[in-house]
Amino acid sequence: MISNKKNIQKIFMSITLIFCCQCVFAQTKITVEEIKQINAQLFCLTTPTDTIEFTKSDTINRKKPLFLFIQGSLPKPIIEDNGDNDYYLVGFNFYVNILKGFNVIEIAMPSTPAIAKHKDLDNQGSYVKSEKPYDYDKTYMKRNVIETYVERANVVIDYLLQQDWIDNDSVFVFGHSQGAFVAARLASENENVTAVGFSSANPFGRYAGMMQETRAKAITGQITEEQAQKQINNYWSYWNYYCYATDIPNDYIGDLPATWKSFSQSVAEILANLKQPLFVVYGTKDYHSVACELLPIYFGFSEKTNYKLHPMLGRGHNFESFDENGNPNWNDMKWQDVTIEFIKFVRNK
Repeated sequence: MISNKKNIQKIFMSITLIFCCQCVFAQTKITVEEIKQINAQLFCLTTPTDTIEFTKSDTINRKKPLFLFIQGSLPKPIIEDNGDNDYYLVGFNFYVNILKGFNVIEIAMPSTPAIAKHKDLDNQGSYVKSEKPYDYDKTYMKRNVIETYVERANVVIDYLLQQDWIDNDSVFVFGHSQGAFVAARLASENENVTAVGFSSANPFGRYAGMMQETRAKAITGQITEEQAQKQINNYWSYWNYYCYATDIPNDYIGDLPATWKSFSQSVAEILANLKQPLFVVYGTKDYHSVACELLPIYFGFSEKTNYKLHPMLGRGHNFESFDENGNPNWNDMKWQDVTIEFIKFVRNK
């Protein structure tokens, strides 16, 4: 009798969940705009609680696997409007030839326009409210935590899986830098994700990467031991503020304490327990992401074998090369090679 009652409760909960989902999607509005200059579509998906913009890499809807690219930090638009119908794809701008066989999706940052005029961007390409450095939109700053990105990505994936031009059996998620943390969490929560790319991120968190970089610079003689220790002591002071801050001034600039805490959590255990195939890529001259080399230790503990570690020798955070003086060469980035290796890996799994 008790067992029957539990079964009835489960059935009732399932029906309720289905009904709730139908209600949410019934309230969801979608608009689609073609941007023929860059052969892309801009979607605007409005739910009862959010407005989510995302782009697709083709103006023709053909059934193809889904490649979701999750960008790194800073409120950068997906597309830059330079006027006179001159549009530039800011982030994942090399996929045109490499990923023709995929529906490439990129989601705009929260409370950040997918398309922004050049005059509204700072020298880092971030969307700002004024010429004051790091003067980001206050709503963006409050929403810039990992939970926001995972929630928005889940909404977009749920929508896309209802479209007949998406191959539901191939949902690849590739996250770069801050986006790598989002990709890890997203894959751990969304069973529809079939493969994961973790790119150029310290799996032990943002703050760990900063401290490791400082210590490495002291070891290699770029700064003195005294300078390094002073910087690390400052980091601990900042961290104490981030963890316990209650009164945050209205003129606060940059990432809020909640953001620092959110992206400083380790995802090593999450990565080790992912069921999906995992591709981990990093530049060996990227101070932060070389910690990826420790991941196989955690994978061994959890007996994870469906992964590939792909170090890019002599390359930096964006897989750029360096000259003899250590200056980055932004005209020599190996994003194409990285993407090809990721696709080869997941195709063989």
